[in-house]
Amino acid sequence: MKNPLIILVHAVVLNVSINCIAQVPQKTIHSSSLDIKVLIDSLTNSVKKHYIFPEKSVRINKYLKEQYKKGVYDVIRDPNQLAYRLIEDIRKVNYDSHFNIFYQPKDAEHKETLSEREENIKDQVAFERESNFKFKKLEILPGGIGYIQFNEFIGNVKGAKPTLTAAMTFLKNSKAIIIDLRYNGGGSPEMVNQVESYFFKERVHMLDMLSTFSKDTMSLYTDPTSTDGLLLSMPIYILTSKNTFSGAEDFSYAMQTQKRAIVVGETTGGGAHAAFLFSIGQGFWARVPFARAINPITLTDWEDVGVIPDITVAASEALIKVQEIIYQDLFTKAKTEREKKIIQWAKNDLKGKTNLLKLTATELEQYSGTFEGGIIFYVENGSILCKNPERGGTDIFTLHPVTKNVFLLDENVQIEFVKDSQEKYSSLKMLWIDGNVTTKRKE
Repeated sequence: MKNPLIILVHAVVLNVSINCIAQVPQKTIHSSSLDIKVLIDSLTNSVKKHYIFPEKSVRINKYLKEQYKKGVYDVIRDPNQLAYRLIEDIRKVNYDSHFNIFYQPKDAEHKETLSEREENIKDQVAFERESNFKFKKLEILPGGIGYIQFNEFIGNVKGAKPTLTAAMTFLKNSKAIIIDLRYNGGGSPEMVNQVESYFFKERVHMLDMLSTFSKDTMSLYTDPTSTDGLLLSMPIYILTSKNTFSGAEDFSYAMQTQKRAIVVGETTGGGAHAAFLFSIGQGFWARVPFARAINPITLTDWEDVGVIPDITVAASEALIKVQEIIYQDLFTKAKTEREKKIIQWAKNDLKGKTNLLKLTATELEQYSGTFEGGIIFYVENGSILCKNPERGGTDIFTLHPVTKNVFLLDENVQIEFVKDSQEKYSSLKMLWIDGNVTTKRKE
């Protein structure tokens, strides 16, 4: 019996391949040369044999055969239009986003040789490597927050493992980690399971898969032995969007239900079924959902409904929102004044880069002058600028307001102007990223 997990991974690769092929114009044949009855029989047989919901397959097949008897399909002359009509009819009876029908005559005419298959696999591996196995961004944000964005759970786990481990190692000193799946459309359940394993000390039951390829339930557990001893125990936050789908939803839902992550963003796409491509003859292919996910805690999945975020916000605003949440949590839990200053610096940095606060020239003039060390602040073209001889004296910095008297200076320092007893700004504090503070008086 074939390993269901291998079949699931293979289904992911096939779906990617067929979607790419579908973009290439195909030579069509006249529908009169098609045997519609044979096509419908082949399609309904695949649905009956492989669709993960047997009771729904009965309804689908009944409707398709009724439509055939009415002659609905006989009058459609374009095979591509026929494929479109067939999937339309299937979705009328039972909407499942993973179901699809394709007309790809080239694939029907040509059987891949072993050498061609090996070459295609080689090309696929090269493409995955060139795309860095879909790992797009890795960063330590102010305040010690780790951030990682990857846009697919690559099926080639063995090939991707060194890159994944390097990424996770980079994040290991973070106070919290943001996993950005807003652009992740899914991928391999094996890779999902590998990523999950970095976040659990013990072996944890994450998912069950029911498949028409096997009578046995396939259960997926985290595997602490697969992470080379690396354990990431800090808080985890997952960013989602309406485009987060399939395997990315699997990861989000499992981490959420295990209370190992907080999901922030939009409700996801709602695809919990794995699909496989079956040739139904005459150049037509049916993508049939043959497996479904079952969460061991909720005993259900996210099909149609999607993964509901713990904190709902527009996807475009999710990264800012999650940083605000993390900073507030870290500030509340800070045990020393220095820790609080570091987190406050990070909060200021985020606010200064994202808010729309505008100060008038009159308001800014309050801060102009020369301070100890020869640091000069002056107003020009509606902005407050700084010349700092301590940084070489030639560079000019534009300050960005956080509040009316707190400004971002550069990547290491913020400026807080301080009033004296006469309500005049006669001194300033240089707030450093490491929590230190330097005070300078106006000369």
